[in-house]
Amino acid sequence: MEKINLKRFFKNLLIFTALLVAADRIIGYALEKAYFSLKAGQFAQTTYTLDKAAPDILVFGSSRALHHYSSSILSDKLHKSIYNAGSDGQFLPYYCAAQEVILQRKIPKIIILDVNIWELGPNDSKYIKLASLLPYVSEHPILKKYTAEISDYENIKFISKTYPYNSTLLISAYDHLFSNKLPSDDRGYFPLVRTIPKQQFEHYREQQRIYNEKRAKQKIKIDMNAVDYYRAFLQRCEDLKIKTYVIISPTILKEPKTKEKILLKIIAEEYPNVTFLDYSSDATYNNHYKLFADEFHLNDTGAKKFSEELADKIK
Repeated sequence: MEKINLKRFFKNLLIFTALLVAADRIIGYALEKAYFSLKAGQFAQTTYTLDKAAPDILVFGSSRALHHYSSSILSDKLHKSIYNAGSDGQFLPYYCAAQEVILQRKIPKIIILDVNIWELGPNDSKYIKLASLLPYVSEHPILKKYTAEISDYENIKFISKTYPYNSTLLISAYDHLFSNKLPSDDRGYFPLVRTIPKQQFEHYREQQRIYNEKRAKQKIKIDMNAVDYYRAFLQRCEDLKIKTYVIISPTILKEPKTKEKILLKIIAEEYPNVTFLDYSSDATYNNHYKLFADEFHLNDTGAKKFSEELADKIK
């Protein structure tokens, strides 16, 4: 009797496992189709960046890259095709991953890497956010070395076909349903057509003064793994003889000379093909709040001014 029950148990377990695997494959296939059929929004932009982008000029960086570099101005003044591969909330590990994928397809003439003072600081989110690469690993296996940074067992989870899309469902559904309401971009550049209110700017200025005073007394530990990614990014550019600009784009307040910022410059200057440009202390932007959409980003007016100046400098 016990042997019969045991046999029945394993039979039921086998059936349940088979149904579970089948459901995972079917749902995963549906999520994959929905994801890669998006025509607008952040996922569509990432897909274009990793699967299609092949311009003469590539811009990498976080949301500051996304909103600070006018594709039309840079392209027109430099007479080259361009794509802005900036991505909201990302850091050096993501830029490095996107760069490695794109360089397998096309070697650009110019790379612009927008960095900020948080790039080399201790911040686990720079690795957790690599989850945005999960849907692309099957097409670009080279990304596995980056997604492995998310957790110790991350790449084992690819056994599940639904796993890469678990966190994309709500945004994917929204982008499908309201695609006509999503902001349009110009070759990756998203203009911010608004201006930070003066009162909000003055409040931020006071908060930042207090923060900088506290931070100056702290011993900030450098994220050496992020430093390695930074060097890897620049080394690829040097190996392929790509003219590269590492830029701290304009900030609404003058940024202090932190050891992270100093290190960004020191490392950049080790590479003969790299020009380091720091606009975070540029008086034509600092405190000129009407050029900014919020505490961190230039508005369209500020971005156009900056892009004109940058294009002239590159020329």
